[in-house]
Amino acid sequence: MTSARIVFGLGEHEEAARALLRTEWALADLPSCVNEPRFWTMTCPDFSGLAGLAVVTNGFKGPQAADLPRPYQPVLEYLVVDRQARGKMLGRRFARRVLEEACEGSAAVILEVENRRPDAVRFWTKHLECTMVPDYAQTPGKTIRLSWSPPDR
Repeated sequence: MTSARIVFGLGEHEEAARALLRTEWALADLPSCVNEPRFWTMTCPDFSGLAGLAVVTNGFKGPQAADLPRPYQPVLEYLVVDRQARGKMLGRRFARRVLEEACEGSAAVILEVENRRPDAVRFWTKHLECTMVPDYAQTPGKTIRLSWSPPDR
């Protein structure tokens, strides 16, 4: 099994993170601070560059009291593993770690998966036991919403 170092935060990898995002989504960029993004990076000793990037934002929508902090509803916006690092089970380990850490302080993490990516939906539902959110909670458009909760909840 290939070893990997998974770290919370971008550190010195900001430009590498942008480049990795754009290998999958040409127009993608790192989210602004308005969405309260949280970043995880993955590096491997036998891989030059950034092997993986995950971005979780606060997807809370709704009224909030001005004197209280915004409630936290984690939404996994991006999780990408570099093509050269795929096939080594790194994506599963990376995804599980990100979901577990992102879920702290919340009951579940919402994932938005492109509906043109049945392979991605299969990955999340088969390997990480994500479930489809009910139809009323789906957003019309180009994504399918999934949910992940820790097994003990």
